[in-house]
This record gives sequence, C-alpha cells and structure tokens, in this order.
Amino acid sequence: MTDISDLYPSSPADVPADYTSPTGRYQAQVLLVLLCLFVFVVAYLALTVGTAYLCYYCFAKLAEPEPSVVATATPPSSPPQKTRSGRSTPSGRNTRSSRSEKPVFWLLVGGVTSGLICLFFLKGLLKRSRSDPGVRVEVNEQEQPVLFAFISRLCRDTRSAFPHRIFLVPDVNAAVAFDESFRNLLFPSRKNLIIGLGLVNRLNLTEFKAVLAHEFGHFSQNSMKLGSYVYTANRVVADMVYGRDWLDDVVATMRRIDIRIAVFAWAFTAILWTLRKGLEMMFRGINFANVSLSRQMEYNADLVAVSVTGSDPLIFALGRLDFASETLGQAWNDLKTAADHGHFSRDLYFHQTRAAEYLRSRRTDAKLGEVPALPDNPNETVQVFKPEDISVPTMWATHPANHDRELNAKRRYLRGPQDERSAWELFADQATVCEAVTLQVYVKARKEEPQFLEEPEEVQAFIDTEHAETTYDPRYCGVFDNRYIKPGDIADRSAEVIRGEFEMPERLAAAHARLIDGSLLERMKAHHARHDEVNRLAGIVHGAVALTNQDFEHRGNRFGRADAPRLLKEVETELERDYEWMHKLDGEMFRIHYAMARQLGGAEGKQLEDWYRFHLAVQELRATLVSHSNHVQETLTHIAGQREIAAHEFQNALGVLQDAHHTLYLQLKRATDLHLPALANVTAGDPLRPLLFKQKLIRKLPDNARSLDGAWIQEFMNQLGEVIDKSARILFKSLGGLLRSQERLADEWKMRYATEPSPAKHDG
Repeated sequence: MTDISDLYPSSPADVPADYTSPTGRYQAQVLLVLLCLFVFVVAYLALTVGTAYLCYYCFAKLAEPEPSVVATATPPSSPPQKTRSGRSTPSGRNTRSSRSEKPVFWLLVGGVTSGLICLFFLKGLLKRSRSDPGVRVEVNEQEQPVLFAFISRLCRDTRSAFPHRIFLVPDVNAAVAFDESFRNLLFPSRKNLIIGLGLVNRLNLTEFKAVLAHEFGHFSQNSMKLGSYVYTANRVVADMVYGRDWLDDVVATMRRIDIRIAVFAWAFTAILWTLRKGLEMMFRGINFANVSLSRQMEYNADLVAVSVTGSDPLIFALGRLDFASETLGQAWNDLKTAADHGHFSRDLYFHQTRAAEYLRSRRTDAKLGEVPALPDNPNETVQVFKPEDISVPTMWATHPANHDRELNAKRRYLRGPQDERSAWELFADQATVCEAVTLQVYVKARKEEPQFLEEPEEVQAFIDTEHAETTYDPRYCGVFDNRYIKPGDIADRSAEVIRGEFEMPERLAAAHARLIDGSLLERMKAHHARHDEVNRLAGIVHGAVALTNQDFEHRGNRFGRADAPRLLKEVETELERDYEWMHKLDGEMFRIHYAMARQLGGAEGKQLEDWYRFHLAVQELRATLVSHSNHVQETLTHIAGQREIAAHEFQNALGVLQDAHHTLYLQLKRATDLHLPALANVTAGDPLRPLLFKQKLIRKLPDNARSLDGAWIQEFMNQLGEVIDKSARILFKSLGGLLRSQERLADEWKMRYATEPSPAKHDG
C-alpha cells in the first residue's frame, strides 16, 4: 500500500467516544421508514399475488369441462308442455335438462381484468431504468495509487466499507451512488463513490478529506441500506403512478370503439385511477418519512466528517460550493465560445481557476468565494452561513439548511489541523486526468470528438480577449450588467442633439459629469439587494424553496409564508422604478456621446448611431426568440405526461411550435443583413448570421401533422437555444465595445474642447 502519511491531514485530538452516535430521533425515523417500506412491500405483494391468483382462478374455471346433463320427466297428469317455439310436447316424456351453467362472460371479464392489473404491478418491477449517468471516468488503484491509499485510510478511520467503484465526474460534486435494479428490493446495493473534479479543483486537502468523510459517513450508516430500497420503491411507484405506456394506450383505444367494449374499458380506467391514487398515497408516505430521515442522516454524516477533520473544514467546503459551481459554469461557457472558433482545451479546470479570477475582478471582490480565516484561539471559530439562511432548494429538500448544518457541526466544537495544499496532490498525473474528463465533456456536450486539444494557456488567451470586451469599467458599478439597454428611439434622440441642446461645451461637460456620479455605487448596491430579495421571495411563493421554519426574515423582520406574495410585489415595484431610472440613463448616454461625436466631426456620429442600431437589433432578435422559447416550454409542460391530448390542445401546441420555427427562420434571415461592428475575435463588417447558427435549420412541422415528434422538438429546441446563447455573447461584446467607444469619444472631446470657449458646429 502506498505511503500517504505526508498527504493525510491529521484528525483532531480528544474526539468524544459518542460523537457520532445516532440520536434517539434518528433511530425513531429509521424505524418509521422501515415501517413504511414494510407496509408498501406487503401491500404491493398482496395486490400482485392476489390479482395473479384471481386471473388464474377465472381462467381455470373456464377450462373446467361442462357438467353432466340430468333429465327430468313431466308427470303423467300434467298437461302437454310447450317449448319456446310454441310446439307442444307429449306429457310423460323427458322435456328439458337441468344444468349448472358457468358465468362464462363474467369469468372472462374477471380473468382479463385481474390479469391486466397484475401486469400493471409487475411492469413497474420489470422496467429498466434508462437514466443517462453523464460523463463518468472510472479510475482504479493502478492508475491512482495515492488517491486509493488516501481513501482506504479514511475508510478505516470512519469505519466504513471501501467503495465498490470510484468514478470521476466533471461537476462540483461528491456523492454516494448505487446501481439501480430490481435486485435492490431484495439485497442492498453496492455503493459507488462519485468524485467531481470541479470540487477537487477548489478544495484543500483537509476540506477534501472532510467531504469524502461525509460520504463515508453515509457508507457506514446502517440506515443508508434503506436508501437503495427507498430509491427502488420510489422508481417503481412513480412509474406506475405518473408514467403512461402501452397499457394506457390499449385502454384508451378500447374506450373509443364499440360502446359494449368501451363500457368495460372505462370501468378498467376507473380501477387504474383508484389503484394509482392509492399508490400515490404510499409514495407520499414513504418520501415524507424518508425526507426526515435523510436530514438526520446528513447531520450524522457531518459529524463523522467533523470527527476526522474538525468542525470547520466541512463547513468551509460547503461555503465554497456555490462559487465553485459558478466558476465551472463560466469556464464551460467560455470554452464553448472558443470551440465555436476551433479552439479546444485539454484542461477544463485550468479555465475554472481563471474563471474565478475573472469573476472576482468583474465584481471587484478579491475575496469572492473564499471563506474567512480561523482565529488564533483554537477554541474559537468563525461563522460562515448567516442565520437567515433558512431555506433549501427543493431539489436538496433532503438536506438541512447550511446554517443548521453549521450549528450541528459546531455544537461541540472541535478544532483540527489545516492542510492548505490542493486536493490535486492526491492525483497522479493531474494533466492526464483533466484531459480525459475534459475530452468526455466535449464529446458528451457537443456530440463531437475534437481532433486536437490545445494547451489551456493558448485557449485562455482567446478567452481573455473575450473577457476584456465584456468586462465593463468599474465606474459603471454594474449598471449595464445583465440587462437590455433602452435609450429610446435613436432617430428622435439624435434629432434632439442636432437641434443644438448641447452646443455649449460647458453644458455638455456638465451633463457628462452627471451621468456617472458618486451616488451610483449605493444605488446599484440597493438594486442588487432587491434582486436577491425577489429571487428569494419568488422561490418561497412558487415552492422552489422549502422553509425549514414557519417564517422567514425580510429586511430585519420576520414574516410567514402567506406574506411572501405581498412582499414580492412590493420589491418588484421597486425594481421597476430602478429600471425606469436606468433606461433614462441609457437615453442620456446616447445623447451626450452623440453630441460629442458630432462636434468631433468626421464619421464618428454615424458610426455611433450605426452601432446603437446594431445593438438594439440584436437585443430585439434575442428577446423575440427568448419569448418564443418560453412559450414553447410552457406549452409542452402543460401537455407533458398526457398520452392523449385533446384536439384543441394538439392544434395549439402545433401552432406554437410552427410559429416559433417561423420566427427563428425570420430572425436568422434578419441576422444576415446585420453587419458586425469592430469586435474582438470577429471581422468587422461580416454578417451576424454565421456567428449565431451555421447549420441548416430543421424543417418546419407540416400543417397536417398528426403527432408531435419528440426527436423533432428536441432538435428544434437545441437549435433555438444555440441561437439564443450565441446572441447573448454578441450582445455582451457589443455593449462592451460600445461603452469603450463612448469612453474614447469623451476623452477625445475633452482633449479638444475642454479649454476652448465654444466648439465649431458640425453637420456630421
């Protein structure tokens, strides 16, 4: 075994023996989940076996031979009997047979119905999960001996089993994963370890040890064995409750044919609906119990990490997650742009590091994404998460709020040694590992394998020129970030200037000085705070976040969930006033710089006007496509999951898709007539279209279409999304170039006219 004593951070001293012992609440929730699973399995098996037996009984009865015929004689004194045909029969003869007739029709109905219901239950177990695992690169001990030795020692320290397999993924993530199959309802699944290189790239050795120890805390939890059972039960039930397949299609077809058959199909539909509602109640019950248990499991796994690293490293790692995800997203967006120009890097994580520097510079915050330093006193700590951090995204509803996790980790505070070396120290040949994962990201995301991967420094040089153009001067304090400019009608604004509003240099200089003054910084801080408030309140209103308490904090006061819609509307009104002021500033920016350009003479005025017209045209193009994309997504969401769509809904969806396709066609045609200004990495005067979309647009859906082709929708939405994303890049570049062009105009104007009493008048 490889010696990793130099790379294995020491554990804190004097850890209490009961530090990671499960609480009584934890144990009670384990019993509750076990009870819910037991009830589910018993009910599921009873229904499956019961319907299978009923099906067998009905068809067995049908297969039994006919009973023997027993003759009956008419008494001699009886009058002649008439048959159904009206003919008389002599008295005293055998006239009819008495037999026990089988209810053939009802046995057939019962057998078919019970068989279909049994099949309904069985198909949930037999259906295979086809989820795409994404990019996964498996590593072994021969390739990564130091990493495996590190993990092996950590498993001993946390008393957990060694992972069955270890996978590297490109994300900011670390997780326990298990195989998905029917056998998971019978036997515990073997656990795999997922290590995200986006996380490795942002953590030091102690923080990485804490994150892995948290995952191994899950490995060592006996309650974790329930996880695979719950997961498999959820998959089975969710498929039966919410999924629709061939069985539903068959029943739907039967409902549309002869009424004598349709009546039974409708009855079977009612039975299916009742079964699904019952299963849905089980589904909710299992998950309600499991969510509570999962939170306790997170607390306990956190304590396992604390026991081997101290109370701070895991919380520091949590504090780095959001910024790490943002930097990785920024890096990949940068690499997509570079790839469009034929540049493919061999190391995504080199660019993640550079993206962190870029974002810190752009936001003028050198400590962005960093965690506070620990005090010198080993008995003191620092607070990373604020008390008002009481909400959790719905996708992480099984996790406690970060503030609550910090309180749990520091309830009995332990200070451990800190090793600030990078977690990359554990990986042999970091460059090869990064290249292998980066290549898979290209293949998976772009559906192509690059022929040649460049050194990351070379690709970063291209990215830096892009960033230089989209990084606006700090003097603007973010007033132009992430929004469309609205200077008004350019012709009207230029006409105002031509009428001589800024003819005197003193007046023009004073107006220019008022554009960006000392009050802008505080105004924009308040604006950004309102944006954060809107996002948080909207999440509460629409259920995107789950409150861990019954109330939440807003501007120093506590409010209940019922107050969120009113507060959201109030803050949105404040934001609308912010944007009204910004749009007024946009108009003033154009008028003042256009006046300067005209006074400088030459083609400056027309060039500025043309640039504004180009920029506003691209804004309109992108806004139009975003609107149609949102409309398509809303329409598809409305009909999602329906096996049968009403005629009017189908025609509406078809019309929405056709309209979006036609709009994309028109906007791409319009982009052919838009010519680029002088921007980095593009040629001035070239048409915009090739930068937005080089492929052939997918054919339009015909008017007589009878179905919505999922493959067509996927391809079209990919093309629409590509144009939207690439138009955003052009907008950011255009705005950056426009602002710098105006800054250059202002500098030139000041050099020429600042000391002159009055400039000569130019017609431009």
